[in-house]
Amino acid sequence: MNMVGLNVANVSALGPSTAAKSSSSSFGALLDGAVRQLEMSQAQANQQITGAMTGQVSVTQAMVAVSEAQSTLDVATAVRNNVVQAYQTIMNMSV
Repeated sequence: MNMVGLNVANVSALGPSTAAKSSSSSFGALLDGAVRQLEMSQAQANQQITGAMTGQVSVTQAMVAVSEAQSTLDVATAVRNNVVQAYQTIMNMSV
């Protein structure tokens, strides 16, 4: 797992010959993968915390998992905020 916790697909592989339909499905797949990874990091952090409370996992391991989950959530929140801001900018454009 990388520091942020999100994997980004190779966007440069989408050349100019790629149709709009496959491009949108690739974006959807990328978004779906990012959300699933966010859910997995949150679930892993919860398991590590439970393990730390029962003594099966060290507190250090639990804190690392929580930090990774927090970083992943921070990135997801920043991406969401940028998407909302872009949407609002487009909606405020005059035609």
